[in-house]
Order: sequence, then C-alpha cells, then structure tokens
Amino acid sequence: MTRLEIVGGIGAGKTTLARVLAEAWDTQVVHEDVLNVPFFSQFYAAPQVYGFEKNISFLLSHADLIRNATGKSKDLIVCDFALFQDLSYTDIGCSPADADAAEAVFHRLVDRVGHPALVVHLQCTPDTQLRRIALRGRSQEAGIERAYLVDLCAAIDRRLEQLRSEALGLTMIEVDTDEVDFATNPAAAHALAGEFIASLGPAAQMLPGPVAAAGRQA
Repeated sequence: MTRLEIVGGIGAGKTTLARVLAEAWDTQVVHEDVLNVPFFSQFYAAPQVYGFEKNISFLLSHADLIRNATGKSKDLIVCDFALFQDLSYTDIGCSPADADAAEAVFHRLVDRVGHPALVVHLQCTPDTQLRRIALRGRSQEAGIERAYLVDLCAAIDRRLEQLRSEALGLTMIEVDTDEVDFATNPAAAHALAGEFIASLGPAAQMLPGPVAAAGRQA
C-alpha cells in the first residue's frame, strides 16, 4: 500500500488538494477531523496550557486514521495531513521536555504505521495563509498571528530535513500555492496528479486503474 501525505502551513491548501487527488485517482482520502480532536479548541484558548495535550492528541488521531485506512485499501491512500508535521507544532509551542516526549510517541507510531512513500510540501506566504484562514472562518483560528505562521513554516522545513534522513527512499515534492488556490482552481490540482504518481517511479506501475494511467501519461 502506497501512502501520500500532504504537509504545509495553516491554509496552504492541504485538504482541497487531497480531495482532488483522491477523486482524480479514484482512491481513498484520509481526512483529519480537526474540530473533534481532543484539546483543539482548548489549545487556541490557552496555547501555553494545552499545547502538549493537543499535539499528542493529533499524533494519536493521525496514526489511527492511517492505520484504519491502510486496513481498508490495498493500493493508495491520500492524507490531507502529515504525521511528522505534528512535531513542528511541538517545536514552536511546547517545552523541550514536552517536545522530546512527543517525538518519542511519534517514533513509536512510525514503528506501527511506517513512513509515507511520498510527501507533498505546499508552500505559501504567511500573508496568504492569513487570508485563507479568515475566509474559512473557524472561530478557533481567529487569533492566529503572522508570527506564529512564520515560526510554523520554519519548523516544518526543519522537520522535513529530519524526515529525509530518517525515511530512506522517501520522495518529496514542493508546490508553491501562493498563486494557485486549489479551492477555487481544482483543475490545477488535477494537473499535478500525473506528476506526483510518476515521481514514485516503478512503484507507480504496480497501482491499478486511473492511478497507474496517471503515472504513464506524465
């Protein structure tokens, strides 16, 4: 089973891209249920108090979603999140001791679910993220500041480099979403489908139907 994970700042377009790709490939999208993750709302009300609890909850929730989806799919799943990105949040909102504990949990979960085969990194400026956050109107995110988004993007970059060294054979693709909003231009996401699958090389040819076709046409 091949797993694609999408990483990026808040409002970078992860969920929209995942949905379009899953539709294009006729496969399963694994969608995080943000609002129902324990401590999500409490964190935004008191980040210094609930940062550790929120991050651990996301790690456990994401790993469980991956495990459940893997049991139902034999070929390919597309996640609108990246398991390792949860560590980026610990880097900017937790004490060193809490961050170490979260990283230990992360590695134990990776022992169970493995690393993804492909990571797509969506990049856009904090100003673009702020505009998109305002448009989607989640009350919990109303207080997010530009400085927080800057720090998060930097933390994601650092954790990406760490993942490169830990997940041998991992494929990573970077996509600039500043000028392209997948929510209003899904055709742009469809255009990327063949490129993503082709990047997996020979492994893509083992995937059936529309997925393998996308790779061959790229």
